[in-house]
Amino acid sequence: MSRTTFTLLSTLAASMLAGAVACDMGQAPSPQTGPQSNPDAMDASTPPGPPGTTVLPFQADPPSVYVAKVKNILVGMPPTDAEVKAVEADPTQLKTLIDGWMTSAEYQPLYTQKMMTFFELAFQQTQVSLVDFADQVFPRQADINASTVPLLVQNARESFARTVLDLVSQQHPLTESMTTQSFMMTPALMEFYAFLDAYQVDDAGKVTDRFRAANPTVTITVEASQGPIPISETLDPTNAHYMTWYDPDVANSGAQGAGCQGDPITYPSSATALHYLIFGSLDGRTNGAGAKCNQYGGTPLAPQLTATDFSTWKMVTIRAPKTGEAPTPFYDLASFRSPTTTELVLEVPRVGFFSTPAFFANWVTNTSNEARVTTNQTLIVALGAAVDGTDPTAPPTTPGIDSAHASQAACFGCHQTLDPTRSILASTYSWNYHNQTEALYASQKGMFQFQNVIKPVNSVLDLGNVLANHPLFPQAWAQKLCYYANSGACETTDPEFKRVVSVFQSSGYSWSALVKELLSSPLTTNAMATQTTTDKGEIIAVSRRDHLCAALNFRLGFADVCGLDALTKAASQTAIPEIVSGLPSDGYGRGSIAPVLPNQPNLFYRAGTENICEAVAGMTIDVPGTKQIPNVKQWSSAQPDAAITDFVQLVMGLAPSDARTAPAMALLKAHFTAATQTGASASDSLKSTFTLACLAPSSVSIGL
Repeated sequence: MSRTTFTLLSTLAASMLAGAVACDMGQAPSPQTGPQSNPDAMDASTPPGPPGTTVLPFQADPPSVYVAKVKNILVGMPPTDAEVKAVEADPTQLKTLIDGWMTSAEYQPLYTQKMMTFFELAFQQTQVSLVDFADQVFPRQADINASTVPLLVQNARESFARTVLDLVSQQHPLTESMTTQSFMMTPALMEFYAFLDAYQVDDAGKVTDRFRAANPTVTITVEASQGPIPISETLDPTNAHYMTWYDPDVANSGAQGAGCQGDPITYPSSATALHYLIFGSLDGRTNGAGAKCNQYGGTPLAPQLTATDFSTWKMVTIRAPKTGEAPTPFYDLASFRSPTTTELVLEVPRVGFFSTPAFFANWVTNTSNEARVTTNQTLIVALGAAVDGTDPTAPPTTPGIDSAHASQAACFGCHQTLDPTRSILASTYSWNYHNQTEALYASQKGMFQFQNVIKPVNSVLDLGNVLANHPLFPQAWAQKLCYYANSGACETTDPEFKRVVSVFQSSGYSWSALVKELLSSPLTTNAMATQTTTDKGEIIAVSRRDHLCAALNFRLGFADVCGLDALTKAASQTAIPEIVSGLPSDGYGRGSIAPVLPNQPNLFYRAGTENICEAVAGMTIDVPGTKQIPNVKQWSSAQPDAAITDFVQLVMGLAPSDARTAPAMALLKAHFTAATQTGASASDSLKSTFTLACLAPSSVSIGL
């Protein structure tokens, strides 16, 4: 950008922040008095905090600020003038607005997308790549076709978040996330779950191929020259084409190595060979002449799975086989695609968030750790607490305790809690997260002993029920939402936080009730004093990756401007996806109760957002009709005043009645005029003006 742009940006920032809470995007002073946004909240006339504590200076946020904050967090959109004025007239109307943002036809899809990202992170189903699934398919990889790898990983990452969204949309309590045996799946994910059930890996890394054991004489044939074969014939044991698959890559099977060209090619009965074939790859093999043919990842034309197999979601219940019943065949694509197939019969138990392939991919274990890390992360997700040696629980017994690890006094305090509790996972799952076959572990069912709750557990369903009924559950999930809304923790001793937790409990653990209560609370709005803001101040955070990308998508009409969706991502005409990968984002770490929430701006964030804004300007201003993206907002430099009005209201998120709107409008108009006077074209001047608005503090932060 030009020196003029930088100068005007500084002026704009100063103007914007003059009427806002703080002078930077760090931690700002907290209020001591102010308008009451919640009639059930603590009395604003009584400064919070125990006697003798220092109460920080406080300035209450007005509705123009906190309505914008709450709406942006929930649906990524700016507030309307009517919404701000409604809350100015009656602060209790914020709850009504939140209801509408969560449920109305206009906003519910946006709310769902935002909450899906939240649940992916809160249940620790993300931050995984293909290699993280390697333990579950040891010593192989889950997929080797470059076209299907990102789709499988994304399906696995989204599955449980979609499960919870479906449950809460039907008014189920959030506690069911601990015990559900039904999961949102695509046909591709159904295949993966069923494949993992057929491909068993024990504690020693020994593989048992259940498909091969059940079908020892089956030969898998792959051909190209004879053309496509209907899936109904491929899967029909009575048909001559049974287990004969069409794969155009067979025509180039010489890519597997010298002497490997052949059509058709055959494989002996093998779960991995068939799984790879379904996902578009040719497994390694030995041909008729004894030559070794390498694995071939395959082209985008090879997968048996179609694009809709990765995008069609339905709720699928997983249950154990009845006596004499065989598990669901993992290759039955026709059945998986049927909307009436809503059940998988599997031998590996799947219960709650802590048994999904994505959670296991995040928290791999081994012969030394023996499911301790998986158990500790389960406690962190479910209860917001970790095994740290300070637990006051006095266990009456310590079944499953590892005498070698717990022999030192400094280690015993953790192991007496962790080892009996982790025994339920160790007795159910091998270290590669398949059925536990080692008698030593399979026979030790364990005892849940954590934070003053002691319960015998005989199955992972028992574990889910203990977590769902644990007294820490409601506080933990209110705190997770607090982190999401405020980029920092609420004080657990804060009377207002306790009130919100109480509402959550009395609602029967309704997620919508918790969202409405916390986001209308002064804990989020900063409309009045709370113990939390007295002790910690108000945090003004940068708009991290998912918030920023959602705002650009929803406000400007993009489907996926940041290229975050593997299903829709195409060869981008901009560098935005590469830039976005370096932006700060929400995350979590091993053993950490608090999520990773980068709050401070830095030069990398400043440079990254500037480049993104410039790229978006090029996609929305004076774009030729043939290059315009459908549904994306477009502006013409021939009408700069109308465009600048939109920049202020839509991009900067300032309602017309906001006191900051008039100065912001004047600054943007002055910038446009100055740019044209220096010789820049009207088009370049308007693009520069958009970039300036896009970089304004209210555009790239949460809470201003």
